[in-house]
Amino acid sequence: MEKLLEPPKELAERVGIPVSNIRYLIREDMLDHIFTAPGKRNPKIPSGAWEKYVSQFTVTAESKTARSGQKG
Repeated sequence: MEKLLEPPKELAERVGIPVSNIRYLIREDMLDHIFTAPGKRNPKIPSGAWEKYVSQFTVTAESKTARSGQKG
């Protein structure tokens, strides 16, 4: 059964990045989240939020043919 909410530490372990990166994305409002305690404490990430972040911020690589005409 999929969890509806996930703490930053669990998300970091699941996707393989440091929890400090997850907390940064929350702080900068780049990753969907909710606070479960008053005073903007105890953030939780809803299911699907990481996937949404990845699709929204993925940079598509240029093809080799497009780059071959450029001088570097």
